[in-house]
Amino acid sequence: MLSFIKSYPKVSIVLGIGLIVIIFFVFRDAKRNRTQSNDIITNSIEVEKAVKMEGAMIDSIKQRGKLIAITHNNTTGYFIYKGLPMGMHHDMLDILCKKLDVDLSIIVEDDLKKALEMINSGKADVLAIDLTYTNERSKHINFTLPIGYNRQVIVQRKKAYGKKAKKTKYLKRAIDMDGCDVYVQKGTIFKSELEHIEDITGSKFNIIEDSTHTQEELILMVSAGTIDYTVSDERIAMANQTFTGNLDYSIGLTVEQKLCWAVPPSANDLKNYINNWLEKYTRSTNYAILNKRYFQTQHSRFYRDKKNLPVRGGHLSPFDNIIKKYAKDLGWDWRLLASMIYQESRFNPRTVSWAGAQGLMQLMPNTAKRFHLTRPFNPEENIKAGVAFLKWIEKQFDDGTMAEEEKIKFMLASYNVGLGHVFDARKLAQKYGKDKEIWTSNTDTFMILKANPKYYRDPVVKHGYCRGHEPHHYVQIIMERFEDYKNLVSE
Repeated sequence: MLSFIKSYPKVSIVLGIGLIVIIFFVFRDAKRNRTQSNDIITNSIEVEKAVKMEGAMIDSIKQRGKLIAITHNNTTGYFIYKGLPMGMHHDMLDILCKKLDVDLSIIVEDDLKKALEMINSGKADVLAIDLTYTNERSKHINFTLPIGYNRQVIVQRKKAYGKKAKKTKYLKRAIDMDGCDVYVQKGTIFKSELEHIEDITGSKFNIIEDSTHTQEELILMVSAGTIDYTVSDERIAMANQTFTGNLDYSIGLTVEQKLCWAVPPSANDLKNYINNWLEKYTRSTNYAILNKRYFQTQHSRFYRDKKNLPVRGGHLSPFDNIIKKYAKDLGWDWRLLASMIYQESRFNPRTVSWAGAQGLMQLMPNTAKRFHLTRPFNPEENIKAGVAFLKWIEKQFDDGTMAEEEKIKFMLASYNVGLGHVFDARKLAQKYGKDKEIWTSNTDTFMILKANPKYYRDPVVKHGYCRGHEPHHYVQIIMERFEDYKNLVSE
């Protein structure tokens, strides 16, 4: 090697430089490979985290056992009809919850700005309202796929509908409203839509922004003849037309727009789940039936009697004042007593059960006699006697050891199935290591088990067999409906 270097010094220098260059590139590539490997490992970890996070929202909902949804208290969102919670959004949410196998918990928020703040801060899982999609809004709202389509319309009374309508100018086009008063809910886009029409047609409307009433209330004011014209979302106009029967909403102000729900900004797994469901559900027969139910089927004959109108923050039944009066004697929230009465009779004072129970609170003849009820179909007398019976039941649990909320559940169960069966279930709960002072997942478990010979033949049981599922569901349904009533009707 030394002789070669001495013989060929220039060649040796070139070879030496080449070797150094090769070594440099070998080390550089090795370093790059190590960096790429680290990047791959890092990326793999990040992907793994992302995959775990992708199911985080769904997992959280399933773990808590309920979907928390924000909606509006109106005819498309959520309202009470003959004691039951209803509404297009409510029913769709209910179907979604069944698919998720969780309960539905509703927050009513009619202020759109507050509702958007709540969903964007993660205080709920879904904002389920008629939320119009726009490109600008999509920058700060995590929209789902459309749940329907909508346009803005002018709402007026139908032509020649009653004496009042004959005195009112019937509109065939938007520009026919030139010089007329038109009411719009303050804070909506309806004012700007009308101003745009004024600008392109040269018309002049007297636009009155109403900060007191919602667009649905304005629609009902049109129906009643209090005002002549308002602007509304077509779906809300359609829904109210099914109840009033005298509305015309044929004049459109805008093209159809997408209506969507929204989820929190980071809840993409929930959004994907809802989107997959909506893609199939909105093409289904069930969805078509739901649309027809709320937007096409006429209910106006029944609702001519205004006491039957669906509840939007007002009353629950024609007997609210009586219920309030006797709920005070009982020390209950009147809406809880109303929920119980609905469960008993659907607010029908002339109901008679297969077993002979009568009236609003379905009192059996012997119980009616005991509490001096002579006219079971008289609403006030029936409620008075039913409350007296409840007060007697309450005394059987007045040992000072039971929380008030639990006592109410035991009272309801006793009213439904009888005090003896409830006492049996409490004894079984105590014997088998459960808390006899708590109803849910404790005493009610053994109420259900009283249909099983092993338990209804137990030595501690005095009243034998019982169809325990009935009082279990009775208490559960009344308490759930009570939550709906609290959402929709003031105390």
